[in-house]
Amino acid sequence: MIEKELLERIRRRTLDALEISREEEERGLELHEKATVFDSMCSIDPPPLSAAQKREIDRMLGAGRSRQEVIETGSKMETPSSLVRDPDWRREYTEAWERSGVVAINYSIPQHSSFQVALQGIAASAYRLDELREVIVKATCVEDVQRAKKEGKHAVMWNLQNTLPFGGGVNAESELNTIDFFHQLGVRAVQLTYNLRNFVGDGCLERHQSGLTHFGLEVVDRMNRLGVLIDVSHCSPQTTLDAVEASKAPVAATHAGCRGVYYHSRNKTDEELKAITEKDGYVGIPSTPAFLGGRGTLKELLDHVDYAVGLIGVDHVGIGSDYGYNTWDIYPPLAERLREERAKQGTGSELSSRRRFSWSGWRPGEPSANTELTPEMVSGEIVDGSLAWLNWPYFTVGLVSRGYSDQEVQKIIGGNFLGILRQVIG
Repeated sequence: MIEKELLERIRRRTLDALEISREEEERGLELHEKATVFDSMCSIDPPPLSAAQKREIDRMLGAGRSRQEVIETGSKMETPSSLVRDPDWRREYTEAWERSGVVAINYSIPQHSSFQVALQGIAASAYRLDELREVIVKATCVEDVQRAKKEGKHAVMWNLQNTLPFGGGVNAESELNTIDFFHQLGVRAVQLTYNLRNFVGDGCLERHQSGLTHFGLEVVDRMNRLGVLIDVSHCSPQTTLDAVEASKAPVAATHAGCRGVYYHSRNKTDEELKAITEKDGYVGIPSTPAFLGGRGTLKELLDHVDYAVGLIGVDHVGIGSDYGYNTWDIYPPLAERLREERAKQGTGSELSSRRRFSWSGWRPGEPSANTELTPEMVSGEIVDGSLAWLNWPYFTVGLVSRGYSDQEVQKIIGGNFLGILRQVIG
C-alpha cells in the first residue's frame, strides 16, 4: 500500500513550488482523469520494492553499506517471476499506475550495450505484461493505447535508447536487418545514440561531436520504412540536425529540456528544437531535476514547457518524464542515506577531483555532463517532491495554473505524442 503520508507530502511540496488555486487544482485533476495521458519516455517501469528487498536493504544499511551497493544488491534479489507472484507487490504496482493517472508510457528497455542485454530486457517486460494482463498491455500502435484507455488499463510501448544492440559495425546489411527483428518483437521507437559515439553517430556528451555516419543514414532510412519512431534525445546537435534532414518521417526528442532555459548538454538548442518541429516533430520535456536547473521542481519543468511552447508552438510539446515510480528513492531509509552521502560529498572542486569515465558518458564534477543533484534537490525533491512520478496528476494541474486551455493541456499531456505516433507507426 502506498503510504498516504507520502502522497500528502508530495502534494504539499507541489503547492509550495507553485501558486495554484483550489479551482485550478480541481480543474486540472478532472482533466487528467479524462485525458489519455502518455508519458513519452519512462526510463523505469514503476515496480515497488518487495518485502524481501526492504528487509535486505535495512540489513545492508545497518551494516554501513553505501546506497549504491544496496541498490545493486537489492535489484538482483528478485526475478520478474518472483515479483509478480507476490500479492503485495502486485497490489502496489497497480496502485502506482492508478495514482499516476498515466494511461501509456514509452518504456525504455534496459539496454545500452548489446543485442543480448536488449533481448533480456524485452523478455522481462514481456513476462510482466503477460502476468499482469488485467492491468497492463503492450502497445504497438495508437489503437492499442486508445483501447487500453477505454478498458481502464495501461499500455507500454517499447523503445531502445541506443542502436548498439543492432550490432558492432561488422556487417552492415545484417545489422540493418536486426532493426527488422526488433520491430517484429514490438519495438516502436529507437534513439539513434546514447550520450557517446556509436556506429550511427555522436551523442551529446562526446568529446568532439560530429553528426550521422553513412551507416547512420541507412539506419534512419530503414527505421522510416518500418515505421519506427526516430528519437534524438541524447544525440549531439549535429546528429539531431542530420537525422531531421535525412528522415522522411517526423522525428522526436522524447525527453529533452531547453538549453534556452538551462544549459545542460542533454538539453536541446533552439536550432535543434526548431528543426525538429519544422518537420512536424515532437519534444517531450523531462522531469529529471538535474536537466531542469534551479531547484529542480515542477515549477522548473513548467518553465521549460512554457519556453518550448513559445518557441515551437503548443502542437509539438509534451512531457517525457525520463523517470518512473521512484522505486528506490522513495523508500525512507534509502532516501535518508542519499541525503547523508550527498551532504558528505561537497561540491565544486571536491567533485571535480573525483572525475571518472564510464561508457554512459556521465561525468561527475562537470555540471553540463552529469546528473549530480544540487543540495536543494537532494533535500527532498528527488525523493518525494513535486516531480515524483506518482505526482503526474499535478503536472496537469501545473499546466492549468500556467493558463493553458483545456485543449492545450490535453495536447501536452499526451495528445501531441499520440499524434506523432499516428503519423509514424500508425
